[in-house]
Amino acid sequence: MIKEIIMPKLGETMEEGYLLNWLKKEGEKVTKGEPLFEVSSDKTNFEVEAEKDGYLRKILVQPTETPIPVTKVIGYLSDSVTEELPETKSEGEVKKENKERISISPLAKRLAKEKGIDLTKIKGTGAGGRIEKDDLLKISLGNGDEEFERKSLTGTRKIIARRMSESKKNIPHYYLQAEIEMEAITKLKEEQKFSYTDFILRASAKALSDFPLMNAIIIGEEAKIYKKINIGLAILGKKGLLVPVIRNLEKKSLAQISQERISLKEKAEQDKLSPDDLRGGTFTISNLGVLGVDNFAAIINPPEVGILALGKIKEIPVVAEGKIQIKKVMRVTLSADHRLIDGAYSAQFLNRIKEILENPKE
Repeated sequence: MIKEIIMPKLGETMEEGYLLNWLKKEGEKVTKGEPLFEVSSDKTNFEVEAEKDGYLRKILVQPTETPIPVTKVIGYLSDSVTEELPETKSEGEVKKENKERISISPLAKRLAKEKGIDLTKIKGTGAGGRIEKDDLLKISLGNGDEEFERKSLTGTRKIIARRMSESKKNIPHYYLQAEIEMEAITKLKEEQKFSYTDFILRASAKALSDFPLMNAIIIGEEAKIYKKINIGLAILGKKGLLVPVIRNLEKKSLAQISQERISLKEKAEQDKLSPDDLRGGTFTISNLGVLGVDNFAAIINPPEVGILALGKIKEIPVVAEGKIQIKKVMRVTLSADHRLIDGAYSAQFLNRIKEILENPKE
């Protein structure tokens, strides 16, 4: 029996990914559950396992910097090496045919050969799409001595760049800031040995329960308001910034939240996060305060409608009861999606987080 190998959809919003590497050779025997190929999404890199025992009969797509749509067939598995495959052409065969059909001027053809330029990646500006000399000169300009290094956006970084650009373009962001006194939380932290982040996660979960519109995603013209609270926490992992998700926070104790946060942090640092660890978020928290940043505004992680940016906790003079006192204060910024969330609603949500953190025992 022939089994199609497809580019997997690793998240609700994933539309394309990058094929990084085949872990088996064409014709090689594979076992169900064995890593077959590696892909990159906007989240991180994943090894995709074989769905059945058999043989990797044909590879249709080679590792490439070109994004591949999800569900596209990239190869075939079969029970035996003798089964007849569908009539398909590999990426290499298609490229060879395309190369043979390329319309190019003689001068441009000679220049391409000298520079080692792949003509299949050039869009001609001449009549009928014919490649002219100037098309190649645009590519080759800057190959000499320069005062800077050229670095292409590739793989995960390329997808992140596209998604963040789409977020700023398609989501009408607005921002609310607040200063939260952290004196009470600091005392609890010392008594209970939990981190500031643990307390902030719990406070955010409580506030999301009280203001459910903040616990939502928007896809197309539809908003989905979730009952379960799944908060993504931006973590610096082995391969860059990742956002693993702590699920069902509305049901978890502070100890459980802390334990899960530590586990996800360790997995991120060891590059052992699974696709399930990174999907299903309904709200995100980004903490650059641990890196010494006083305050910042974060870009919403689509398709979510809000993200809370945490600044550094620092001692500042505060006027209280007519006196100047030195208190520990954290500046936070809430970014919200105006398509679903009005300013007054998000202000109440942010004030609720502030209230919980400043009065944690109430």
